[in-house]
This record gives sequence, structure tokens and C-alpha cells, in this order.
Amino acid sequence: MKSSRQSPLAPMGPATLTGLCDLVKQRSGLVYTVDSQSLLEKRLEARVLDNAISSYADYLSLLRRDAQELSYLYELLTTKETYFFRQEYQLRAFVDEVLPLIASEGSDAGRLTIWSAGCSSGEETYTLAMLLSESRLLSGWKIRILGTDLCASNIEHANRGVYRTSSFRSTTEEQRERFFTPVEGGWSVRKELRRMVHFSVGNLMEHGDARRVGRVDIIFCRNVLIYFDEEARRGVTELFFERLLPGGYLFLGHSESLLNTRTQFEPVHLDGDLVYKRPILERSSQSKMRVFP
Repeated sequence: MKSSRQSPLAPMGPATLTGLCDLVKQRSGLVYTVDSQSLLEKRLEARVLDNAISSYADYLSLLRRDAQELSYLYELLTTKETYFFRQEYQLRAFVDEVLPLIASEGSDAGRLTIWSAGCSSGEETYTLAMLLSESRLLSGWKIRILGTDLCASNIEHANRGVYRTSSFRSTTEEQRERFFTPVEGGWSVRKELRRMVHFSVGNLMEHGDARRVGRVDIIFCRNVLIYFDEEARRGVTELFFERLLPGGYLFLGHSESLLNTRTQFEPVHLDGDLVYKRPILERSSQSKMRVFP
């Protein structure tokens, strides 16, 4: 019979556990509860010891005064599962249904700006660049795609632009050969796609980070809000509405929606997906908010 490894740290006390969950939620939007104690201790133990700290309570004190350590905490707690051409049905709706609408409306005299919020290691952002590079509808347009993520390591990976086999699980061999160059350690995104994108660290709970993105035509934020509670989701949704230009579109993940949510967005029922649009003509302040049935 195997014996479990004995941790050199005492378990978190109730006050420490509650304080840590509250801090993570307030600063990042990520929701952990008292039921997550074992998971939190497992993920944080090595970092606590690396800091030569003897308890989780002392580590919480460090997090409260050290922004750099808080950033490292995000690295330990965020989920980093992504790959190219993820949720392909939604990407088809984007290309086949939304881009023609954008092109017909002549968005800002031939300019298109897309924000990939919570872009992880960049696969979604580069996927959008691949799709747009092949769209004849936007030939001659100036296209900018902005990827932001909470974790600095994800942004470093995205800027490096080199990916291994796991990132290509929904990519055809022909696509990989067309958009990537084989290099030591994987496949590198081609330079013409790199020129379309820009990556930076950004926290959706820090509205100043989002405002540095500027105003955009389309936002992709897929499989991010599922980790937030209702209050944080509402705040981020309002932020997205503010950042979108009138007539702009919001794409969420397949398990996320604004149904039964008070919001100023209008639902757009496409053949292949449900997306959300900031109305071109705004309602009066008294009638802006709506609840989708």
C-alpha cells in the first residue's frame, strides 16, 4: 500500500483559504471556493517553499503586497488548454456570415480591428489571422488583431509563435504547411501572419488594460467567462460593450451565453452560431438594458 507524501506545510486555515479565494476573484475574476482547498494547496505548495515561506498565511500576505508574485500566481491557477481552429463551426460562421456583413457596411473606411481577449498562448489569435489572410472580402483592408492574456508566459509563447503537435489537433496538414514553417522544436507561424497580430498582457478585471486596446470591431472571448462568477461576467460584458464600436460583434464560447443576462447587446442568430452585436443606433438610457429570454 502506497503512503501519500507528507507536505512540509500545514493545511490552510479557514481565514487564509477565504482570503486567498477573495483575492484571486477580486484581482483576476477567477472563482475558487473553500471546496478548492486541496487543489490550491497542491498548486501553490512548491511556490510557497521557493519563496522560503513557512505557511500559506504568510504567502497570502506576500501576494497582497507584491504584484509580481500575484502575476506568478495567475500562471499557477489558469487553465491553458487551446489549439488552432478550435470550435471550427463558430469560425465558419465568422467567415461565412459575419465578415460579409462587415464588408457590406464598409467598417471605418477599410479598417478592421479584432480583439482576442484571453488569448492564452496565441492559437486563436493566429487562427483569425489565417482566416482573414484568405478572405477576398477584405482585400486591401488594414487589419489589426490584438491578443491579450492574464499570463505573461502565454504572451511570451504567442510572441515566439512556435507550436508543437498538440496545438494542431484541428489543423489539416495542408493548413500547417501553408501557414507555418518547420523549425527546431515545432512549427513557426509565417512572418506575414505575425505582421497582422500584436500581443500584450491584459487583465479583464483591470479596465485600464482593456482601454489600452482601444475601440474594436469584433471581440472573441471564448472559454474565459466560464471561470468567472456572475458579478465578474457582468462587469466584463459591460466592458466589451464599451470597447466595441457600434455595429461590432462579440463571440463567446459554446458553453457561454448572455441568455437571461441584463445587457445592452442584441442577439444575432446566424445559421451556424449565436453571436452578440452592439446596436448601431443606441436606445435611450432608460431602455438600453435588456434580458434575453
